[in-house]
Amino acid sequence: MTAREQLIQEIGQVSDSLVEEVLDFLLFIKDRQDQKNFTSDREKSQPSEQSILERMGGMPQHLLSVGNLSDRDVRRAIIASRIKQSHQQES
Repeated sequence: MTAREQLIQEIGQVSDSLVEEVLDFLLFIKDRQDQKNFTSDREKSQPSEQSILERMGGMPQHLLSVGNLSDRDVRRAIIASRIKQSHQQES
């Protein structure tokens, strides 16, 4: 007996409320599987997204040589220190 046949046989022996629960669960699993398939199909059809800098050919060399401007954390620290200095000068 296949799993499908066994499931049909079991469904015939249980109450309608249990059949409704099983149906809800089956539809939930089916929907989740459809979403996974849709996501994987979409990922296959779309090329990986590139950043603007990657599409432009990478970070310009003149920015790489000036104070590590390509490093986001370093830029953030420089900006924060300049803001702090300007607030101290105003005081």
